[in-house]
Amino acid sequence: MKKVLVFDGIDQSVLPAFTKAGYEVISNPQQTAADFPGDPDVVGIVLMMYPIDGALLDRYPNLKVIARYGVGYDNVDLQAAADHGVVVTNTPGANAVAVAETAVTLMLMAGRLFEATRDALSDPAAKEYVSGKNGQQVSGKIVGILGFGNIGQALAKLLTGFGVHVLAYARHDRDVPNGRMASLDEIFEQADFVVSTLPATESTTGMIDQAAFDKMKDSAVVVNVGRGPVIDEPALIASLKAGKIAAAGLDVVNEEPVSVDNELMHLPNAFVLPHVAAKSKEALHEVGKMAVGDVLSVLAGKGTDHQVN
Repeated sequence: MKKVLVFDGIDQSVLPAFTKAGYEVISNPQQTAADFPGDPDVVGIVLMMYPIDGALLDRYPNLKVIARYGVGYDNVDLQAAADHGVVVTNTPGANAVAVAETAVTLMLMAGRLFEATRDALSDPAAKEYVSGKNGQQVSGKIVGILGFGNIGQALAKLLTGFGVHVLAYARHDRDVPNGRMASLDEIFEQADFVVSTLPATESTTGMIDQAAFDKMKDSAVVVNVGRGPVIDEPALIASLKAGKIAAAGLDVVNEEPVSVDNELMHLPNAFVLPHVAAKSKEALHEVGKMAVGDVLSVLAGKGTDHQVN
């Protein structure tokens, strides 16, 4: 029987579609190389974040499709997949609201220094840090959004109730109901909150660097719900420590999973989450439905609009 490899923790309600179509479902953690032992019967993989390269693909000679359980696919060697005749898909838009809600949460948590304020109840160093400091609210502020696709647009919509003015940066002009399109320099210089929803590509890696931080207001709050490498992490740490910017709220960092040794974890003006923005039960269900649908569509020879290679 042909098989589909999925991961532990996938929304179980989406899996009967595979068995109904005649495929055996194999589930494993997808956290180490041992979780990909190879199997000539595996024709589809629903993938989390484990890196996929040509050597791993060699273990699955009859693999036809890899569906990323999310939007980003920088953990997949697209050229190697193409060379092996493997279609790679993602799930655009399925988790946009969950990620946008997390961005708002990070804006509030970092902007108001809520974590340091809570820690001040028991930590003398945190108490000293927040003494005399008052965070800023989101309402009425200028918010720069880098990347204005599904997530960026969902964020702008959520922020409507805060009465903000949005400056949006993207490769292509789009309608911004509560603002306008803007250049990077305009956003860095004018925004009170700079929010990145960008993927990690050759053109976006290091986009928010020391030069960018130097242009920002010293009251600026930087938020990242896209990919860690978009921000020059040493420059971010230096800017937070020097007070060049006020705070940062991060769902992603350069090296994941985030280590307790990462200096960002110990800065009072940095609020860090372990890459969980897309992990609401509603989003994971929608992502699962889309990923499973794409696998079945490709295996049926119908293709998909979500192919990325």
